Amino acid sequence: MSKVYGIDIGTSTLKISQKDVGVVYNQKNVIAVFDKKKIIATGDEAWAMDGRAPSEIEVIHPVHSGVLAELKKMTEMLDIVFEKIGEEHGKMTGQEFLVAIPSYATEVERKALVDLVAATSVKPKRIRVVDRPIADAVGVGINIRECFGTIIVDVGADTTEISVVSLGGIVVSRMLNFGGNRMDESIISAVRKDYNFLIGRKTAEQIKNTLGSANDPSDDEITMMKAFGRDIISGLPGSIRVDSSFVYFTIQEHLQIIAETVRNILEHCDPEISLDILESGMYLTGGASGIKDFDRLLAGITGLKVTKCPKGSESVAVGLELIAENQKLDFLAEKYEMMQIM
Repeated sequence: MSKVYGIDIGTSTLKISQKDVGVVYNQKNVIAVFDKKKIIATGDEAWAMDGRAPSEIEVIHPVHSGVLAELKKMTEMLDIVFEKIGEEHGKMTGQEFLVAIPSYATEVERKALVDLVAATSVKPKRIRVVDRPIADAVGVGINIRECFGTIIVDVGADTTEISVVSLGGIVVSRMLNFGGNRMDESIISAVRKDYNFLIGRKTAEQIKNTLGSANDPSDDEITMMKAFGRDIISGLPGSIRVDSSFVYFTIQEHLQIIAETVRNILEHCDPEISLDILESGMYLTGGASGIKDFDRLLAGITGLKVTKCPKGSESVAVGLELIAENQKLDFLAEKYEMMQIM
């Protein structure tokens, strides 16, 4: 029996699922290149080198805002990743692939993602594409075949995609050009301004994931963590203690913009769709969706029941797998078929 693989090429992470197996790869979408030529590490291993590598080693993020920026290096990375997966789950040569495509991608960008997979050494038998909000909806357990509107809020690394889906299609979708990375940048900037202290992206991400909250914590709820970096005044390495209230005030503007955009979309939905959404609620997913009380913020502003997906970063990859497994969902990929690999 032929294998089918689903690929979600995200800005922050690369996720690959396999039909009847599940998610077989979920690591940082990062490449470490030696002397501008040879890839020496990929995924989490390359991410660990970021900020620590000597000058001859360049750490590359091949995708920006969901769009390919380094096609050649990304192709080489996929070859390495496919080989690793093949060693554990069997060779991937000549199999079928489903590729998740952002709903806001242009035709050129859509084709680039297909061409990327087609150019790899596994020589796919067939490549089909599925819009990310549709895969997202399937991955979180929504019956996408029903004539019933549902809203999905996918908070990624560089983008936030808010979509209303029904009957296997996208009724309305809106993209914000920021996500978890912008929150990290705000934390870096605030720490520099308030503490005269410089931290890196990884530390900022850790602070966000550990202390980030959509609600201002009360005095007895405040938590703290030690952050390491460099004192700007002395120029020496050191550490500071950051609390959850500081992080809340740093990222709250970004969370409010997302929440207000969701409300704006709801205000312009047709009455029938609005009734559906009132009953089904909202689904919060994506790699940056795990911020504490983000679901409560959205619920408070919209009045809807909000379901936060426990593995939000994998929902698209899981959805692609489910589409591959269920013949009744095959039309979700067939309708976007773009090419047959000979």
